[in-house]
Amino acid sequence: MKISAFIWLVLTAVCLAQPIKIGDPDRSDAQARYLNRDDFRVLVEEMPKTELHTHLEGAVRPETILELAPKYGADLGVSGVEELKRKIEMRPGENLLDFLKKFDPFRFIFDHPESLRRVSYEMIEDMAREGVIYAEIRVNPVKHEEMLSIDGVLDAVLEGMHQACRDYPIEARLIVSLNRSYPLESAMRVARAAVARQGRGVVALDLAGDEVHHPASKFKEVFDYARSQGLHVTIHAGEAMGPESIVQALESCHAERIGHGLRLGEDPHLVQEVARRGVTLEMCPDSNRLINAVKDLKGYPLIAYKRQGVPVTISTDDRHIFDLTLVGEYMAMAEECGLSLQELEQISLTGIRKSFLKEAEKARLESRWSELSPTQ
Repeated sequence: MKISAFIWLVLTAVCLAQPIKIGDPDRSDAQARYLNRDDFRVLVEEMPKTELHTHLEGAVRPETILELAPKYGADLGVSGVEELKRKIEMRPGENLLDFLKKFDPFRFIFDHPESLRRVSYEMIEDMAREGVIYAEIRVNPVKHEEMLSIDGVLDAVLEGMHQACRDYPIEARLIVSLNRSYPLESAMRVARAAVARQGRGVVALDLAGDEVHHPASKFKEVFDYARSQGLHVTIHAGEAMGPESIVQALESCHAERIGHGLRLGEDPHLVQEVARRGVTLEMCPDSNRLINAVKDLKGYPLIAYKRQGVPVTISTDDRHIFDLTLVGEYMAMAEECGLSLQELEQISLTGIRKSFLKEAEKARLESRWSELSPTQ
């Protein structure tokens, strides 16, 4: 239900819960309007949302893993879904090595086209159910190639994604992800497979993995090829390494968006350059917190970057590994960092404007966003 302009202007906090700002972020606290937490959350839930940084591998439902394990002869070593969650979900105090081990129990999911179709469908379904109207999901298609080829992985994921988009009011595209540890020959095979599927929903090439030992510059040839063939580019950078990693992503790989970009602020001149170029940061607050890239979210730099003119978006990264929802991430940014509802709306719209859609598609989707927004 949309809120009338008059009611919207006079909404105030009416409960003892900590009030959250809903109005113009440039107004002083004395002039700002506030809502209690529960009412604010309702508006966030109703808000049409976008998600640009989310990995299929980390978005597999624990219930699905438990159901499919017997079919494929996988021994999970657990007695039920709650025990499985404790095994695969990140907990405070764990580190990046712990994170990488979380995927071991269910790697069998990615060896079969039928299970890949299912989990990609369910990923889109989960997002649609919490009000996401546009998503760009990503997958690394190099699994056990003796069981399922790169082409087989991508085709199955696309089939599941497209079926979910037919069944739910959401649009989605696929980003194909490379791991920094790949040799160039493997990376180029993945890039060619991505290029071959541009007309079927693949929009970009990504680079993820170990920033410390595998610099982005290693893959210049691969990303030169991808851009020459019309693919967009997003690069994980500035999470484990500092600004120099972001510079390599920009200069060697033609990055239009940066995954995370957490440490961008260590170089004020680079902040200005990123803002000037309009390079978007795909920020994932609780993901960064749970792998100890940030101590907590109180000083999370998203709001500082946004107010310096850097386009930012909010995403879950690996929603079931981190046990997150996008609504929860929006709420965390409001409660911990002071983002107003208007700022969250701007961030959601940035997800459309900085998506890898064509301009006509962006305009159509933005019109739909306005129709669905509870505050417009």
